[in-house]
Amino acid sequence: MIITTNTIQDRLIELLNSTQSFGIALNGKWGVGKTFFWNQLIEEKFSAKKTAYISLFGVETIQQIKNDLLLQIYTQNGFVKKIKDKVGSFKLYGMDISLALSWFEKKDFENVIVCFDDFERISDKLKLKDVLGLISELKEQKKCTVVLILNKKELKDEDLSKYKDKIVDYDFNYEPTVVESFSLIKDNLKSFKQYPLEYFQRHEINNIRIMKRVINALNDYVYFENLVKDYKNIEEELVENILEISTINALDLSVDFEKLSKYSNPYTQDEYGQPSKDEPKNENYEKLLKYINFGNSDYFYMSDITYNVIDYIKNSIIDKASLQQSINERIKKQKYSSIEEQIRKCTHKARYDLNYSYNQYTQDLFAILELNQDNITEIINADNFLFYIHQLQEFDSVNIEKYQAFAIDILKKYLDIELEKDRHLSWIKQTIYNIKNFDTALDEHFKNFEMSAKNEKISSLESVQNLMLNPIRNSSWGEEPDLLAQVNENDLEQYFYQDMNFVDDSLTFLSDSISKYENFEIFRSKLLNIIKRIANEGNQDQQIKMKKILEYLKEE
Repeated sequence: MIITTNTIQDRLIELLNSTQSFGIALNGKWGVGKTFFWNQLIEEKFSAKKTAYISLFGVETIQQIKNDLLLQIYTQNGFVKKIKDKVGSFKLYGMDISLALSWFEKKDFENVIVCFDDFERISDKLKLKDVLGLISELKEQKKCTVVLILNKKELKDEDLSKYKDKIVDYDFNYEPTVVESFSLIKDNLKSFKQYPLEYFQRHEINNIRIMKRVINALNDYVYFENLVKDYKNIEEELVENILEISTINALDLSVDFEKLSKYSNPYTQDEYGQPSKDEPKNENYEKLLKYINFGNSDYFYMSDITYNVIDYIKNSIIDKASLQQSINERIKKQKYSSIEEQIRKCTHKARYDLNYSYNQYTQDLFAILELNQDNITEIINADNFLFYIHQLQEFDSVNIEKYQAFAIDILKKYLDIELEKDRHLSWIKQTIYNIKNFDTALDEHFKNFEMSAKNEKISSLESVQNLMLNPIRNSSWGEEPDLLAQVNENDLEQYFYQDMNFVDDSLTFLSDSISKYENFEIFRSKLLNIIKRIANEGNQDQQIKMKKILEYLKEE
């Protein structure tokens, strides 16, 4: 016979509706929802009956239990008046409440349902046998129905076995399935409703405390549900991170996720860039990693979304701005990938579909390029764009000029992008060459860019200073001689008057053997001209200083 939570619930309803008093044990593992199940049962089926709930957590004396029990019972219908009548005034809080227990007749307790919970967390100051003695008294003498919620595996006390036969008439093992546990709290789930049950089933999670933590996390991310609903893979990435990180955090509040990721990474390298030696097994990490889907990465890869969820788990606040940016980037990438696929399908049909005319091909291809011209540089690379333009011009010769004009403005953007890259790489050089050769306007754009870049590099005192000293620091040079040759002599003279460090660095340069190479001849001549001019035309002090520099250089 399969015993479900519904079976247990039906039997409890039957017993609790009886006029007899019983001792009932509801036994189950930590976190499976025994207390939640019990409270829900009382709320839904026995709200009209007199009930009391006693948690033993934090209780240090039997006196506290008696006080708590009586306070719960006397506040229910009919009991307040009885205490007033017997005490004479409403001074219950100022007296020894335990004395009042004896004032109640047996019938006052009959059919009262008293639940005792948290036996596993009982204080060392409170003896279990005293608690069980009180429970026995309530059941046998006061005719209460007493319910014990416990996890017997965690209770080693011999007193439990001693009193069990006397107290417990019915012993229920509460072992809900994942579906049954989830059904108790599923109404609290407000967002991403289709995901958690499958995750809980896959990982055999039926701990209701963990489920609640996960549901709370999913609910907190409700703001993003509409944003990702049309992008299934992005939605799954977000939800998967929420499910995994919140579950692991519920299992181990102190876990360091970065260390967990590093532990799982088989490609981790040491400080010298070599594969690290096999780490000893960490049993806790191995257990936690079972709750993570590694996907294609083969390890616990932490993306920007993962970091966002971890930050939320630590602080209980979502960084909405950063997550919005992460999601928008993914949406953009997905859209661009879709556009690239449209273009690929067009070219594929043009090659192999005998019923697809070149006229239709050029119309379809240009429509896609024109529609996405503002973002085309992010969708396809420059070489592919050039290929598609050549295709249009080849198969639609009537509109060659239209395609040429359309391409030029876009290719200028591509050129700017390529020129910012490392131009020592051969394929980048080739791409730049291909773009420049497409039209003279692009070659002109290239020259203007180069001129602007050069001017930028010699536009300030600091930039000229670096160009002058870098060859000495590195014992080699690249573009420095050409750039320095283009520095205006009047600007150099202003730098002499403006900054004494520039004068000092100029002397360092002129004294170094590197400055005597033919490559630096133009710039060296400009510096010497300035020094001589100030030596002849400056004020008396300036003339003396520059003449001393000239004398020093002559000696060199």
